[in-house]
Amino acid sequence: MSIFRDFWNFIQGKTLGGASYTIDSSAFQEFVNTKKLQELSIYEFALNAGINIIANALSMCEVRTFQNWQEVKRGEYYQWNYEPNINQNASEFMHKLVWTLIYRNECLVISTRKGDMLIADSYQHDQFALKPDTFSNVTVCSINANGSSHPYTFPQTFKMDDVLFYKLNNANIVSMLDLLVNQYNELLQSAVQKFYKSGGERGILSIDGNAATLQYGIKEDGTPRTFNDVYGELMSKQFAQYFKSPNAVMTLWKGFSYETKGGEANKKSTSEIKDVTDITDEIYDKVANALQIPASLLRGDIADVSALTRNLITFAVDPIAEMIQTENNRKRSGTSVLQGTYQMIDTSRIMHMDVTDIAASADKMIGAGLWSIDDALKRTGDAPLNTEWSTKHWMTKNYSEMSALSEPDNNALGDNESEEQNTTKSVQLKVSL
Repeated sequence: MSIFRDFWNFIQGKTLGGASYTIDSSAFQEFVNTKKLQELSIYEFALNAGINIIANALSMCEVRTFQNWQEVKRGEYYQWNYEPNINQNASEFMHKLVWTLIYRNECLVISTRKGDMLIADSYQHDQFALKPDTFSNVTVCSINANGSSHPYTFPQTFKMDDVLFYKLNNANIVSMLDLLVNQYNELLQSAVQKFYKSGGERGILSIDGNAATLQYGIKEDGTPRTFNDVYGELMSKQFAQYFKSPNAVMTLWKGFSYETKGGEANKKSTSEIKDVTDITDEIYDKVANALQIPASLLRGDIADVSALTRNLITFAVDPIAEMIQTENNRKRSGTSVLQGTYQMIDTSRIMHMDVTDIAASADKMIGAGLWSIDDALKRTGDAPLNTEWSTKHWMTKNYSEMSALSEPDNNALGDNESEEQNTTKSVQLKVSL
């Protein structure tokens, strides 16, 4: 969260030299005005949208668990796919994990005595070369619906062996992106000001030389209305309302005359609009490049969405999923992964599959023994049958061992060969040739 980091730097600048500074609503307002957050938020919007795309994709994945090379669904499976802790479901947990990981470039997950997995909001990381790193002052803060929080800091020090610690890159890509996009922010602000100026009202206010000596009536308190009173009211109130209103009439005092200089010159041209859109697209491209997301997908272009989604999974989602599952297997399974006890994040669930789209491929997958019938049903979003025969893997007679192709079993074929068996013999002959 770069905004919060910027605000903290802003407060630190107020306390240089040991000076005290009270944080109240005026401090927030001054920060907003200084950073012009109410005027420019393209970068934050693009960054948040990009991270949300990755988080949404990973939250759709199923964490599959295996024991002795057989897929099982027990406590580990339930915790990662349904309830990591008492206050979060699996989707919320994965969203926070991805957000923390990308914003901070690292994420610390600890386990409580009850077995709940909690994502740390702050901690002190002490690194060592020849012994496990340690994490102290680990604070977990849950934000509820009304925005209040009740942080808890664990008194103990956690060792690297006892936690899940995910690290995304060698350098924090968001921090480097902040520095890069700040230059584009200045260009975008200039383009926005040019855009507003091109469509603004401009004119000439002529004031007679004798206007200062004229009488302008009496004010409500009974004192004479002076030239300065009339001029101040005209500039601060009447012109402001006149420029904001689509249709308006403004009265002028004697000695004042106004001539507009707008017309065709003050209309917004395609040049001013293109300046804004070009810089905005450039910011989106930089954010997409940093997050390894297709830029057109981040901008909302849905043309050829299947190819864009495949690129998203390949370059943005799969590396994070691989890093998370590797750390999980290293810490939670250890060397048992070599005996087939491990977990796998199935990113194939991200792509939506319609039953009509995969009908032909599903037939091949089932016939080749790669999918069971329940596997095919789950891929299409349908409920599995969970029967003995639907969980089995089947294979057609078109597939056999290489040894069977070179040495056909004549006894198995018998005297009365079917048409399918004759086809198999012809295949064997072709292979042997």
